[in-house]
Amino acid sequence: MSELLLSKAIACRNRILRVRGRLPDAPEAVLDDEMLEAFLSFHVFLLIQDAVDLAVHMVTAKGLGVAASQRDAFEILASAGLITSDVARDMGTACGLRNRIAHTYGEVDAVRLVREAPLGLQAVERFLDEITPALTEL
Repeated sequence: MSELLLSKAIACRNRILRVRGRLPDAPEAVLDDEMLEAFLSFHVFLLIQDAVDLAVHMVTAKGLGVAASQRDAFEILASAGLITSDVARDMGTACGLRNRIAHTYGEVDAVRLVREAPLGLQAVERFLDEITPALTEL
């Protein structure tokens, strides 16, 4: 299982690089490029979802219980000392971004997405930094 999870973590890091490389300097520039908006929405959604999947796998694999929500998975990991409470909080915020994309696609505020994406990318990076040692122990 650890190979699969480590592979998913590497895929997350690669996706972070792809998204970061496409973020416009001026968030409003996304309004002129529907393909860019679709690319960013899709890849930010997948990135955060993959991080949620990693968190849920870790909760289950470590026998820490059952997460009642996406945010809860990160809070459980923080309670177990596998990630910091700051990362759990920031990943909870990232889950909110993921949910806005998932449930209002087509009506997502693209400028807000571009403004919030860097914080989401940083949150996922920090999550991966903290969780990777535990992934290798599975």
